[in-house]
Amino acid sequence: MALILSAPLAACGPNVNAVNVTVETYIAAVSLQQVARVLELSAPCQRELLAAATPEAQRAVEKRYRDMIERGYILWENAKATGKLEDEGLGVALIRGIGLGREGGASFPLGVTFADANAKALATTRANTNYDTIRWGNLPTGGRMYLMGHPFGTVVNFATGFDDPSTLKLLATVDLEWSLVRASPAVRRGGTGKDEWLIESLRPLAETATSWSPPAPAGT
Repeated sequence: MALILSAPLAACGPNVNAVNVTVETYIAAVSLQQVARVLELSAPCQRELLAAATPEAQRAVEKRYRDMIERGYILWENAKATGKLEDEGLGVALIRGIGLGREGGASFPLGVTFADANAKALATTRANTNYDTIRWGNLPTGGRMYLMGHPFGTVVNFATGFDDPSTLKLLATVDLEWSLVRASPAVRRGGTGKDEWLIESLRPLAETATSWSPPAPAGT
């Protein structure tokens, strides 16, 4: 069932926490490969589903967006070979590459601003790879790690036990900009009746990226 995009009632004030919860829910859905949940939270997908005139048209829209999500996971796998992360438009490859939600990466809210009578929100979060928490001195020889590098968008292929980790320039943090639109909860399964939001777009602010290098192996 498609969600109805709508302007908020004048009496309803902006809810920053609701926006941040939506962002975290989207990250969790992507990291856990919950495709149906990602589609429920995608404003472009829900907008097209709402405009689709027939059940057949709705199925075609859903298939196209499912294919986009699948492409996002494939792009991260491709990046391991190419050394460059591409974007599929839904932020799937980006979230997967940084490791948000499952592989140690963390997201911290920085701020939310509202526009268009609180019908739109712009949220900024800081993605932290937490690579500095890896026990670099205890990594088994013969493994291989694929990590986000610096400058932003590069992917590092690291052979444990053979490559010197101190020569790596890895991504430490990067800020992400989330555009959201407010949605009516009337047709959302399990809707709370409170502020609910959909993700319009996600983009990295590459200029904010910071770097970090692991320590040199003991005895070097």
